[in-house]
Amino acid sequence: MRLFGTEMVPNEGENEIPRIPPPLSRLPAAVLHPIEGMQGRGLVLVTRKTLTRSDVAVRQGRLLISKGELLRGQLSEEEQRELVRPKGYVEVEVVDPRGERNEMKLRRRGSSTTLALSSGWIKLVKDNKLEAGVDFIELWSFRMGLKLCFALNVERQLTIPSVMMIYY
Repeated sequence: MRLFGTEMVPNEGENEIPRIPPPLSRLPAAVLHPIEGMQGRGLVLVTRKTLTRSDVAVRQGRLLISKGELLRGQLSEEEQRELVRPKGYVEVEVVDPRGERNEMKLRRRGSSTTLALSSGWIKLVKDNKLEAGVDFIELWSFRMGLKLCFALNVERQLTIPSVMMIYY
């Protein structure tokens, strides 16, 4: 690229787009069976991300859904009104990768588009031994009757040491 007659060369890696793992093939049977047993309907992918340190930190106690606007289309008018109230929340159920059902609260965080799953998230993290930087998740929403529910699909990413020393 030229700027004011000078050839501009980006720093190495500056223009690289962060690599997003390909979509996980499908929800595993351990997650699908409970959804079917709950007579779940309207399964929609909400977000995909690699867990961060703050997502698994005990003191944070929540999973941020930064693209909460994608979920907005899945919320009833009553749920939307509840989330904009100060300290408002919606009680939800989350099916974890083992097929266990977990009661949690969906809350609005800071900006109007950021939502968070809390009040039970850290227990799910511990029970499923989830790790920051290693576990890639897909969060799916669905309905059990009128109740908003979620399903969590997790894939552990292989880690390769950044430096490998070979001694002869």
